[in-house]
Amino acid sequence: MQNRKSLQLALLACISLFVTDAALAKDATKTPCRADAVRVCHMANEIKAQGCLKQHLSEVTPACKAFLTKK
Repeated sequence: MQNRKSLQLALLACISLFVTDAALAKDATKTPCRADAVRVCHMANEIKAQGCLKQHLSEVTPACKAFLTKK
């Protein structure tokens, strides 16, 4: 009985780590331009919208402008 409970806890821990890693990987692709991509370029993916955002630098937030010009 104790072994089964230990196995269940170990499995739960592994699943938790996997879910956490997946969430962190998703957040790693976010940039300060997320809201600007939607607002200015009408695109949900700020990475794909970078060309559009660079053409509209005067319309983006200061954080997004700094992100786009540092590359």
